[in-house]
Amino acid sequence: MAGRHRYHLDQDGHSITVLHDARRRRAEVWVDGKTVAVAPTSRHHATVLEGEIPALPPRRIVVRIGHPDDVGDVPLCVLETGGEHYLMPHIALTPQEREPAERTPPARTPGELLARWRARRRHRRSDHRTR
Repeated sequence: MAGRHRYHLDQDGHSITVLHDARRRRAEVWVDGKTVAVAPTSRHHATVLEGEIPALPPRRIVVRIGHPDDVGDVPLCVLETGGEHYLMPHIALTPQEREPAERTPPARTPGELLARWRARRRHRRSDHRTR
């Protein structure tokens, strides 16, 4: 479980960010840019952080960071508030960590598909004749 991970969720007008640094074995929860919870992380168990959202009245939040199944996996992060559970999306920290965009295959018209089929058929026939 090497690496740093960041999770972010906008909840009821508040920005909630979780920073998880597995190398330094530390996790932080930020609400609206201010640290509300810090905890050491375990190598083999889930980490639980508790804090409050500064509202009137203050609302309690619990953040659970799971342990990944494989070495290269990203651990899951769940926000619990008001009896509801929200899966927090993982956000890449650097451009290198972002996944490459998938290429969209080119559109094929029926005419293009027919021309491709005919070209293959001609090619196969010419191979059979030369044998």
